[in-house]
Amino acid sequence: MDYTLLKEVLAYVEEFQEGHSSNRIEDFTIWLNNKLFSHEPSDRRSHHDDLLIAFKLMFLNKELKKQTKSILSESNVSSIDEYSFLLHLDYIDSFRKMEIIGIHNLEAPTGIEIIKRLLKNKLIEEFPDKDDRRAKRIKVTRKGIRVLKLIKPGIDRVFTKFTEPLSLNEKIQVSAILDKLTG
Repeated sequence: MDYTLLKEVLAYVEEFQEGHSSNRIEDFTIWLNNKLFSHEPSDRRSHHDDLLIAFKLMFLNKELKKQTKSILSESNVSSIDEYSFLLHLDYIDSFRKMEIIGIHNLEAPTGIEIIKRLLKNKLIEEFPDKDDRRAKRIKVTRKGIRVLKLIKPGIDRVFTKFTEPLSLNEKIQVSAILDKLTG
């Protein structure tokens, strides 16, 4: 059996006990967490950790897309982005095209293609912006609302199942951490 990890942990325990009088595991855990994760990235391990986080986020994105695909295949909605456009348009009366594209952090051509597909399927409609003659606004149609109501329960189940292993506190922490990364 390889005891490399155990030896490393023991070295940390010795270092902690040299500078602290506490024997509580909670105090050691906090100290160890600060020791390992509060420094600026400076070594190869930190760079590896950065890559690992990025790859895990990409993996989670792909996993959610894969899990929602079967639900979306039963409708005129072909992607999670189209679903999200409809969902946003259901909450707000209308958006300028570039506003909703910006909300979704998409490149303009990609966002315009999503809008074209939604228009083609008559899930949204476009109309002139009364404040800016150059701009067009879009809003969800009755058909779009019906389609959204049909697929929303399935998508909600996928999202709920996806985060089910997390406690409420963990969900709040993950959300705050993701806000830091997207902020």
